[in-house]
Amino acid sequence: MSRGSNGAPNYNDLLKKTEHYDKDERYMAISDLCEALKRNAAHANSENNAAAASSTTPQIDSQTERRICSAVLSLLDDSSNDVQTVAVKTLGVLLMTVQEEQVNEIADRLTGLVLDPSKSALRDVYAIGLKTLVETVPEAMGNVVSHRLIGRLIEGIHTNSNTSPSSSPSSGDDKNSEEIVLACLNVLTDLLTRFGSTSNSIKMEHEPLLNVTLSQLASPRPIVRKRAGTTIGVLATVISETLLHRLVERLLDQIDLASGLGKSGKKRARNAHKNDGSKSLSSSDLRSADTRSLIRTMCTVSGTVGHRLNQGHIDRIVPIFLRFCDPADADDEDYDSDEPMDTDEAMAGMGAEASAAMQIELRESCFAGFESFVLRCPALIQPHLDQIVYSALAYMRYDPNYTYDDDDDDAAEDDEEEEEMEEEEEDEYSTEEDMSDEDDDNNWKVRRSAIRTLTAVVEATKHDPSKLWIDEFAWRQNSEKKTTVAGALVNRFKEREENCRVDIIECFTRLLSYTVSASSAGVLVLASCTSMDDDALAASGAVVVDLRSNVSSAIVKATEKQLSTKKGGERSKSSAIALLSTLCLAPGGIGSSEQITSVFRHVKTILNADDDANVRRHTAVNSKSLKLEALCLVRIMLSCKKHDASDIKNALLPILLSDICKCVQEDWYKVISEALRVLMEIPGLLALGSVTKAEKDKVATSLYDAIEPRLSEHDLDQEIKECALSASAALISVLHASLTPDQKNRILTLLLERLKNDTTRIAAIKTLSKVGRAAKSSGDLDLTSVMNEALEQLALLLRQQSRSLKQGALECIDTLVLCLPDSDIDMDDDLFDSVLKDLGEIISDTDLHICHLSLSASNSILKARPSTGTLVKSHVLPASLALSKSALLQDPALTSLLNLQEQMIASGAIEFDELHKLLEGQMTSDGSKRSKQVISNLAQSIATIAVASPSAKQQKFVKSTISAIKPGGADVEATQLNLLVSGNFGRKVDLSKMKGVAESMQKIYFQSFDSSNEDIKHAAALALGRASVGAIDPFLPALLSALEGSSGKKQYLLFSSLREFIHCYRETEGSDLSSSVSMLLPPLEMNCGNDEEGVRAMVAECLGALACLEPNAILPVLQKLATDESGKRVLVRWTVGNAVKYAIGGHINPTELAPFMPTFLQLLKEDDLAVKNVALLMVYSAVHHAPQLVVGIMREQVLPQLYELAQLNMERKIDLGPFKHTVDDALPLRKAALSVFSTCLDKCPSSLDIPAFMPVLAKALADVEDIQLQSHQIVLTMCARHPIPLIAAADSFVGPLEKTVNKKKGQKTGTELERVYEWIKSGLRVMLAMSKLDGIAGARTFCDFVDRIKKSKPHEPFLAQVEDE
Repeated sequence: MSRGSNGAPNYNDLLKKTEHYDKDERYMAISDLCEALKRNAAHANSENNAAAASSTTPQIDSQTERRICSAVLSLLDDSSNDVQTVAVKTLGVLLMTVQEEQVNEIADRLTGLVLDPSKSALRDVYAIGLKTLVETVPEAMGNVVSHRLIGRLIEGIHTNSNTSPSSSPSSGDDKNSEEIVLACLNVLTDLLTRFGSTSNSIKMEHEPLLNVTLSQLASPRPIVRKRAGTTIGVLATVISETLLHRLVERLLDQIDLASGLGKSGKKRARNAHKNDGSKSLSSSDLRSADTRSLIRTMCTVSGTVGHRLNQGHIDRIVPIFLRFCDPADADDEDYDSDEPMDTDEAMAGMGAEASAAMQIELRESCFAGFESFVLRCPALIQPHLDQIVYSALAYMRYDPNYTYDDDDDDAAEDDEEEEEMEEEEEDEYSTEEDMSDEDDDNNWKVRRSAIRTLTAVVEATKHDPSKLWIDEFAWRQNSEKKTTVAGALVNRFKEREENCRVDIIECFTRLLSYTVSASSAGVLVLASCTSMDDDALAASGAVVVDLRSNVSSAIVKATEKQLSTKKGGERSKSSAIALLSTLCLAPGGIGSSEQITSVFRHVKTILNADDDANVRRHTAVNSKSLKLEALCLVRIMLSCKKHDASDIKNALLPILLSDICKCVQEDWYKVISEALRVLMEIPGLLALGSVTKAEKDKVATSLYDAIEPRLSEHDLDQEIKECALSASAALISVLHASLTPDQKNRILTLLLERLKNDTTRIAAIKTLSKVGRAAKSSGDLDLTSVMNEALEQLALLLRQQSRSLKQGALECIDTLVLCLPDSDIDMDDDLFDSVLKDLGEIISDTDLHICHLSLSASNSILKARPSTGTLVKSHVLPASLALSKSALLQDPALTSLLNLQEQMIASGAIEFDELHKLLEGQMTSDGSKRSKQVISNLAQSIATIAVASPSAKQQKFVKSTISAIKPGGADVEATQLNLLVSGNFGRKVDLSKMKGVAESMQKIYFQSFDSSNEDIKHAAALALGRASVGAIDPFLPALLSALEGSSGKKQYLLFSSLREFIHCYRETEGSDLSSSVSMLLPPLEMNCGNDEEGVRAMVAECLGALACLEPNAILPVLQKLATDESGKRVLVRWTVGNAVKYAIGGHINPTELAPFMPTFLQLLKEDDLAVKNVALLMVYSAVHHAPQLVVGIMREQVLPQLYELAQLNMERKIDLGPFKHTVDDALPLRKAALSVFSTCLDKCPSSLDIPAFMPVLAKALADVEDIQLQSHQIVLTMCARHPIPLIAAADSFVGPLEKTVNKKKGQKTGTELERVYEWIKSGLRVMLAMSKLDGIAGARTFCDFVDRIKKSKPHEPFLAQVEDE
């Protein structure tokens, strides 16, 4: 490169060399110039960088810029293609650095060259240069560049248009004009894409643009019509609603002139000719080619701005499109598809072949339109969905050149002789097919487009696909035979064209997958094995889909034909395997033993394809990926638990076992890993089925021979190592009795080797844990040979920093030590000392899960080896005592601590009195005040060790506890502790069996209710409820009796005791409270209308918990109370709503509650705001825990109220003297309503009318801060799951979002300022997420808003932070 004295590029020399006669010199010169301009652009962009500031690279002056522009433009005419290519590349760099004047000059020059008829040889190069300019010009110059280009491009199209059908497309002038039009349309498409919504110059030309591009749809050249349609599709995203309406109407007016296809089309054409003999030339001259382009353009428009179409547009489009894909024509056997399809003069000269091709393209375009409408406008297309489905079903089987004998399907399937004959003739059939004229048959394109339309229907109804299994359509015109969409898809698995066949299978697989998901969500019910249950569900209104009766067998039979080596290609087999894998998730799975055996035989053929010469003769070599998919299918069949284990075992062992074992020796690591995963499932299968000893021995030997080589090898892929470990764990866990001692020792030795290896350590820990669990449960698997070394290695891992490694090691130790036999074995005492010391060191409240595992492991060691009690006391007890006074201790860690303390007493590791004294000492160990949580934890610990102590010590303990309780004493914490200890002890030990204890306890509890300390009152209430669990007879009647004459605070405490009693009783195994319900209900019913809200809340919790225990007794009572018309009906209904909410949260049986839900949902219509709020929370609980309770009645009973309450505003002003305070009483209702909607999006989206909720969401985005933040989360969720309604409503979100992101901080500081910043960032997250949606470009107002915010300097730091997230 030429450089000046300061090292900078010498532009003068470079420019001179661009005029050199040698093309190589010109190439080098333009290349160097391009690199120099790149560096100059980088320098300009980093002017704030200190290094760049000190650079010697000079800025290019305006005169040099003009010279460079001229040189680059002149090289676009260069004779060398290489020079032209680099010149175009240089042009893109140049446009980023030159001034606006030079950009305008380049734009004018390139536009002139593109429009110059004499420059046809290099027009492509000029067009690429102009496209490069549009793509790379700075955003700030967009309006100026658009102004220079738009008018000239429109004029270029208008001047060079040739829409006369009689013109000769082969003439030179016409060809030149066509190239100019194509170039202009290309550039216009890019220009509209980049600046269509921001440039005012383009906005002013929308109407001329629309007119000139529409005129090109009448061009005689297909390429021009297609390019014009693409440009119109982009233009539709930026034009106004008025112009969009005009565009759609003009397209439909022209399409409407076409009569259609087939006999029905001819009939319409004759009628139109009779009724309108004077129609205009333009109308009568409409060609089918134009119709095809119009339909394709309409499909493009619907694909880009389908959300902006209204119901009127759809209602008009669909009938017109159905003319071209009339089901009657597909079913008309006498109709000759090769006939010319029109009677116009324009079509009279069209040959049969051209006519047939035109029909195919028209129908393909129409179905593409249907596909777009179904996906883009699901709500608008709903009234026409049945017609579209019927047409798609008809054309899915449209194959006029081949007869499938559909009417004889059933007979043929039952005729075995015909099947055998068919198999013998397959080779001949395939040869004839290859040699036939059907290579020119393109009707498969129509079938494929119809299948894609059905796939779109499946996708649109994925949340509730029940209609596709239930609604029936006529299989043929004038035929009594009917079928569902699902049945029709299965019937068409015999499709002869593989592309279509694969699409059909994949469509049905998707339908089946969505059906299983809908069943899991409670939207529909898949028939179970119990017909009585199905009948009951059907009677209750649930949609029941039965796959077992006919569907499953038909699916399996149809897929077997695809898996046959003499039929179907590899893609068909892959799709069939995917379908069978999905079928395994449904009740009944693949079916009976006959179907399972048949599938396994086909899988065997696939696995042996490389070894079977006969198979290779009929089909191409099966890929390894197909073998992998077949193994995945077998694994899913073994693990899905949907089949009878005996059926699977009887088919698998003789047919597939040896082949699966061979696959372990394959070369591809994925096949090896999957084969090992299959082998991992086999031992568990044998454990479920009835297997003889000889069979087990044979299988165990086969599995060992396949797994051991892979387990022992070192130089293997990590996935193979882990799968080999898992397979060996399954083998030795289940079939250890069938392995020889040498084989077992070999596997255990290899497991220890893997435990010592860094890469396989975690997998080996999991394997040892599984083996340990098996040894513990079976009792005949001896691990003593490796126990010492395994525990030693695991103890070393406890000192590692890796949390996952430490967690796995703790779980493994916990499992292994319980496998130690009762008789003493040679175990190193120092080993247990080391292990327990390490366990004690990691007991801390900083990681409660690790703490829980460590306590559990310590407990297991003490339980397996009581002789380690001294070691546990010295190493673990101090840490556990420190943990017991932690306020963070809860859940599993607390349970493990209690279990350890109980085991220490039971094993004699420590005396009860000593441990009791140590635990009580934790109350005052550091002199600080203990929280309620700490007191509760210590009380549970003391009660637990007391229960584990001998009876004599229990008597003494209880007396000392009673004497220590002094409700009026000064030591409040000690009184709380002893009250809770007495309650927890009474929960597990019947106090009525201890003379005088129950009476003394009752007296103390009731006296404590009069204490002046609230904590003592609360502790006494909990203690009374818990003590009642162990001794119902003395405590519960006294509790209920006290309720009768109580009021105020005491009444609240007594109901707290009753609630605690019911909750604790639910946790008791084998609990049955039915005999006490008659005693419990009267006081609860009586206080449903209590004036105290706290009392009513306790009553509601009691009723909710009782409903979970005794739904048949409680739910009718709640239903009666919900319709109560007494004076306190508002308070009663508030209590009922809360009770139902608590019952749902307590996991009441949904089947029991479902019949009562319509009554409870009437609470949403109550006038009282508190009742409405409770009802909304009840609905939220139902949607979250048991969506099947409300799915069927959501639209009728919930959504109308939800929409209303989400917009309810009840502001009032409170005069506080110096100022007025505004209170919105409806704010909790709006929050609850949005919470319900947000949860429905996740749990049961099919029950929502999402488009109808968009105006509500737009209003919520402008609400108070809390509501806005809630709405932002809803929008972010919808971006991933329901983007189409968001795109349709995007423009309505602009106002509230703009107000949010432009929130003023005012005088706020500190946390208030941070809150404002988080508010702004939340709005920006929504904006950015929506701006990335496919199709959002059609929302012009929203796109303009995004551009404004992205260019805004104040928003730059916030946008950077959000992008970094």
